[in-house]
Amino acid sequence: MWLWVISILSALLALNLGLVLFFRNRHPEPHYNWDDIDLDSMSFSNKFLWGTATAAHQVEGNLSNNWSDFEEKKGLEKSGSACDYWNRWKDDFQMLSDLGLSSYRFSIEWSRLEPEEGEWNSEAMDEYSAMIDNLIERDIRPVVTLHHFSHPIWWEQKGGFTNQNNIPSFVNYCSRVFEALSDRVEVWCTINEPTVFSTMGYTLGQFPPGKRSIRLTMKVMKNLMRAHGTVYHLLKEKRPSARIGVAKNVTLFDPLNRWSPIDWIVARILDYLWNGAWRKGIMKGKMLGAKIPQAKNSVDFIGLNYYTHFLTGLFMPTSTEELEFAKRKHEITTEFGYPMYAEGFQRAIEFVSPLSVPIEITENGVADSDDSLRPLHLKRHLWIVSQAIKNGYDIQSYHHWSLMDNFEWAEGYKMRFGLYEVDFQTQERTLRSSGELFSSIIAH
Repeated sequence: MWLWVISILSALLALNLGLVLFFRNRHPEPHYNWDDIDLDSMSFSNKFLWGTATAAHQVEGNLSNNWSDFEEKKGLEKSGSACDYWNRWKDDFQMLSDLGLSSYRFSIEWSRLEPEEGEWNSEAMDEYSAMIDNLIERDIRPVVTLHHFSHPIWWEQKGGFTNQNNIPSFVNYCSRVFEALSDRVEVWCTINEPTVFSTMGYTLGQFPPGKRSIRLTMKVMKNLMRAHGTVYHLLKEKRPSARIGVAKNVTLFDPLNRWSPIDWIVARILDYLWNGAWRKGIMKGKMLGAKIPQAKNSVDFIGLNYYTHFLTGLFMPTSTEELEFAKRKHEITTEFGYPMYAEGFQRAIEFVSPLSVPIEITENGVADSDDSLRPLHLKRHLWIVSQAIKNGYDIQSYHHWSLMDNFEWAEGYKMRFGLYEVDFQTQERTLRSSGELFSSIIAH
């Protein structure tokens, strides 16, 4: 009897050990001894493009869209005038020039252009067109994002991306913006961070519309892929020379306990849902059991947003109130709560490389109100990019998030990501030391 029990336990132990070794070999989690690395050894070609990024709802101010409606209904901190960028963008563009930037990623606000269904605001479109002209005059490449988390209230009331029948309205909006700007804008992101939008809005309920439904989350993810693919092919027909992609947040999922097969399995499931299913959609035209043929090969470049990794286990948080970020002992915790894990930047680059298109770093940054961590964060992450380029990865740009402090979605104004500090009472912008550092790196 005891021999039988011992045999069973031994077999289970061997199976668990085998699973752990299998996962550890296929999914390593490197950690560097940064004290042994010369962070000043980074180098970039003269063709490499340096930029920053913003999003309309976070900076423009006084918008009426799904986000402002959500803020009101949930009693959240109001975005209000934000950075008053809509009135101050010429001065803010001077900050781009002062930094020595050659690229600028920003988003168009659909609700400004079509506040009511079928009602088009040509004056707002003219303002965006003037922004493009101003950037070009400064020799700064405009990179336009068509959907960065926000859209009109009327479209939200129709179900937004939960309803596949709503996609034509989104496609029409994208088409009209493209027709107005594509004679001067070469690079376009259709959608920003589709998995963040889906999960935060429909699983954790922290983004509009504040729902918590796995079924709706999967539905929205697939409809975002359908919308992206449809927009890609339509815009390419209009102007084949345009470069069109999507900005994908690659968050890495690692097991909290690297000797737990359960933690490994949870991490791999979450990694597939967050990252792998999306990549498969682009590569194969299939996503989460659905055939989406228009999505296959629907990127001319991939926009990579990278911030951190997430340590996971069996007992996962089911709401934002429970959401806590674990970290390894030696990792530095950022103000947002997640760890700084620059080593993961290389893993994220490797993850998107099978798409076989150029990589544009469309976001990378850190919340750091006193600017004590951002200089180190910048140098570590840029060193990773420099090494990846040396190793043959086709990385064409780096856009720091963000140009200036702004409204950080569900976190309101307490998270400060800017190279420029913003006093939201006076709207005064002040260049931080990290901004000076970034400018000096660009100059060399």
